Amino acid sequence: MRRIFSSPNSAEVGLLGSRLETAGIPCETRNESLAQAMLGAPFDPELWILNDEDYREASELLAAWRSPS
Repeated sequence: MRRIFSSPNSAEVGLLGSRLETAGIPCETRNESLAQAMLGAPFDPELWILNDEDYREASELLAAWRSPS
């Protein structure tokens, strides 16, 4: 299990998580509830890849998502 992405914007975390799941890469979001409950706290929502062997493919999808079209 490895963290792939973190953002103060939970919508970004959710969008990327959906793209990874669509690509067949199991992932989970952490700290989302904590970040919403404690505004201003140093906890950003995080996206974690469940299987280490999916990390490379997930990193490539993240890079493509961040690149301008």
